[in-house]
Amino acid sequence: MNRPSSLSCCLLFVLIGSLAFSTHAWGQSPEWARVMATHEALKGARTQNDRLDLHDQLEAMWPEALATGHAFSVDWDLWNQAVVDLGEGDERMVVFTWNVELDNRNQRYGGWVAHAAPETDLGYVFTSLTHDPEARAMDVTRLLRHDQWAGGLYYDGMLTYDKGSPVYTLVAWDGADALTNRKKIETLEPRNGRVRFGAPRFDMPTGLQKRVVLSYGDAVQATLRVEPSAGRIVFDHLAPEDPSMRGQYAFYGPTLSYDGLEWRKGRWQFVSDVSVKNAKDAGNREYRDPRGRRRSN
Repeated sequence: MNRPSSLSCCLLFVLIGSLAFSTHAWGQSPEWARVMATHEALKGARTQNDRLDLHDQLEAMWPEALATGHAFSVDWDLWNQAVVDLGEGDERMVVFTWNVELDNRNQRYGGWVAHAAPETDLGYVFTSLTHDPEARAMDVTRLLRHDQWAGGLYYDGMLTYDKGSPVYTLVAWDGADALTNRKKIETLEPRNGRVRFGAPRFDMPTGLQKRVVLSYGDAVQATLRVEPSAGRIVFDHLAPEDPSMRGQYAFYGPTLSYDGLEWRKGRWQFVSDVSVKNAKDAGNREYRDPRGRRRSN
């Protein structure tokens, strides 16, 4: 596929700089430098075609980079991306995701999961995530495989235990569409080189769910953050501006009260009206909205 010359020049410029920086800073392979450069080019791509082209390139580049190793030795602070790094030793897991915003403000997502496997040459196994735009993002009852992933940018998480077994819980931002944003909480389970999203671990007022999805108007922001020291996840209580608009999520926003989830006996238990203090170190770990980087075409 022939790409526009402006995109090629931009990618070449970033690639040269990133190759020099990355190989010097990490002593790692050119494959890692190329994916870093391509992500930088994606941030600056001005047209939908360019963004989708770079997205396709990343989906091909990442398996090559991960196959060279280094996923557990990279300094992820150097990457301005959605990365969650949980656990240590045999329980370590890294989740990396990115997005492409289309002209209609729908999203395309990409990503991968690397989970510790000390018995392998790499020290980990990795699984690419395949975004299914037709997946029902609001469905709280369905388990989703890595190849039918509903998408999202995972920006934080918590490792808990159920009878000694690790449970990985992630929080994500989903740009949804021109009218709404979403945030969600779901578990991730690596198994034999595959990944499954969603497990019946969320005890909500309406019953046991496999994930929690918060949907709200595009013009507002909603808090969803992990508080590991308190063993809980907290989020804005959302409601429509008028009761007659119930179910029309474009009119939902924070009510200035908070709900939460507390880990008890292998499940996340819903708690209403929790007390929340502003976290001094919350930053992007509390809210990540890449639309701040959007440019007009």
